[in-house]
Amino acid sequence: MSEILEQIDHPFWGTVQRRSGYEGWDLEQAASLPDGTDAKLRFDFDDPNNPTVQDNYSVIRSRWAEIWPRIIDRIAQMKSAYGYGDAPFDPATDWFSISVPEDRIENGAEWSVMLQATEAGWLIDFRGWEDFGGQGVF
Repeated sequence: MSEILEQIDHPFWGTVQRRSGYEGWDLEQAASLPDGTDAKLRFDFDDPNNPTVQDNYSVIRSRWAEIWPRIIDRIAQMKSAYGYGDAPFDPATDWFSISVPEDRIENGAEWSVMLQATEAGWLIDFRGWEDFGGQGVF
């Protein structure tokens, strides 16, 4: 895990931090995988005061029940295709990084979700609400 370099309490986000090895800020939240395993979500952004980023985060969270199963299924497909289908999720070291875009998602902004896993990173690219590609990052 990366070291927290700076942490602030923000009126919109709550507690956000900067971590070693990463640019920008992140908001860490808890989630659950379909099997009940705990997972960490890190919503990444450059400027916590950017109102478009705040709006995009709110829209992502409002649609999370629809998006989350698609993310899990898509990553499972990629892991299987690359021969990592049996690699378990490790809640102690693995997390999901969601890059919140600076342009409006409704206008087709590109953003991504990456499972930062022990064996590799599993990246899904979005344009607006559509998944337009994915890959293993080794």
